[in-house]
Amino acid sequence: MGVMSIRIDDEKRRRVKALASLEGRTMKDLVAQLLDEYLEKRTSLLAEAGRTEELRGLMKLSETAFGEWVNEDDDVYDRL
Repeated sequence: MGVMSIRIDDEKRRRVKALASLEGRTMKDLVAQLLDEYLEKRTSLLAEAGRTEELRGLMKLSETAFGEWVNEDDDVYDRL
């Protein structure tokens, strides 16, 4: 398990500590839950980014195959 250290201002730290205490939790547990929720919501972005990179790679590979189709008036290909 890794260790992560973050810097937050004193007022924010006091508020987080107070809220965690009111809920009967530690600050570590609160932050871990918030990170889990964030990752659950945003993990699809990683998959999407991977697909985007894969598509870029495929387009790069196919550039030479379409070299003879280059047409200066064809801005559709240029936008790809």
